[in-house]
Amino acid sequence: MSRRIHSMGALGAVSAILAGLVWAPQAAAVTPPSIINVPPPPGSVGPEQPMRANFTCRAPGVLEGTNFSDPQAASRLLNLDAVRPLANGAGIKIALLDTGVTPNFRLPNVKPGGDYINEADDGMVDCDGHGTLVAGIINAAPNPDDSLVGVAPAAEVFSIRQSSGLFSLENPPPNSDPDASRTAVDLRAMARAVVHAVDLGAQVINISMTACMKALRPVDDAGLGAAIHWAVSERNVVVVVAAGNTGTEQNNHCVQNPPARQDDPGSWNDLVTVATPAWWSQDVLTVGSVNDQGAPSTFTLLGPWVGVAAPGERIASLGNYPDGRLVNAEPGTDGQWVPFYGSSFSTAYVTGLVALVRQKFPQLNAYQVMDRIKATAHAGPGSPDPAVGAGLIDPLAALTWNVPEQPAPKPPASQVITPAAPPPPPDNRPNQVAAWMLGGFAVTALAVIAVVAALRGKPQS
Repeated sequence: MSRRIHSMGALGAVSAILAGLVWAPQAAAVTPPSIINVPPPPGSVGPEQPMRANFTCRAPGVLEGTNFSDPQAASRLLNLDAVRPLANGAGIKIALLDTGVTPNFRLPNVKPGGDYINEADDGMVDCDGHGTLVAGIINAAPNPDDSLVGVAPAAEVFSIRQSSGLFSLENPPPNSDPDASRTAVDLRAMARAVVHAVDLGAQVINISMTACMKALRPVDDAGLGAAIHWAVSERNVVVVVAAGNTGTEQNNHCVQNPPARQDDPGSWNDLVTVATPAWWSQDVLTVGSVNDQGAPSTFTLLGPWVGVAAPGERIASLGNYPDGRLVNAEPGTDGQWVPFYGSSFSTAYVTGLVALVRQKFPQLNAYQVMDRIKATAHAGPGSPDPAVGAGLIDPLAALTWNVPEQPAPKPPASQVITPAAPPPPPDNRPNQVAAWMLGGFAVTALAVIAVVAALRGKPQS
């Protein structure tokens, strides 16, 4: 079978967010987004609009000739066996904003965290087959039958189903208003989910979903930026996000950005595509993908916002099956099994590492944790490099090296923001008062009519 680059967008986890955002490449000078002094949204749970299911659940499988007892390539590349005696994520809470998780015995530390597709499911349903894969990389418990072990198997994970490519809006907008589009709806849900994750006590938030937008016409995501900034700067939470994947309709319509200039590798000029939440780079740790040898993956979206990189090709993890079986492929359009690829998985490896660093160095704040991981990465060809940022993560170095601690940037007092209060319930008092008054008038009128009728009927003396 020929080797095919295939991102997790084929699972539908991201493609629904990006439906309709196709464009011809057009470079533009872009400035980094600015945090505006607006409160993030409330951390309410549930879909903003009714969703309609139109799907058959995804059923991932196994490539021919696979032996899951063999050491995983990603684990060897990151030398995770050397890390396990040093930290396991115990005491750390992680929020996984994804397509939900299917419970199974390999994920004993995964708990329901909420649902923005169908509130009744509470994050513990994964028909897309994406969130369970990500959860397995972060948190899978060891099993003697295979080599899979999560990077932080002792961490506590809250599954929050924030998106799904297998649901659509029940009442889609009749016009092209971008604020009413599915993309805008999902970004607003992501912002609420970030605040909700903080309310659950998360110290790390994993966001594998990416929305790609034209550099000249980005969708308004100020609410998402405000939610992330509040989580990081005020609540000391590390937010790890995917860089995004390029390709055709199956992998998200993300048009690749041009290579960085040699004289200006970190430039925001000449961008074709911006990705959110990745481009909120001051407050997030954005992750690109590399192959088994540590070279940048051809599909990873280039950008000045990329912070580090981790393995994102030939991934094996837990399928969305209640028996906890391992999978490493999905059905392709030609009926053949296609290996899993995508920066979503790279993000999961970094999220696991963040949990280990937070356990080993509890005195570090969120910005210092991100700085430590970047400072101990294997540097890329540029500094920073638009494909891998500071380079491939090195978990052993991140847990053992003596890294000078950098103070976190302190936002001015005027920038301190707090989540907006949930909207108050409708005030029915005016209607109640009016009803009482009308009722009183009616009773009085009836009494008057009765008195008049009685007087008319009384014999005259």
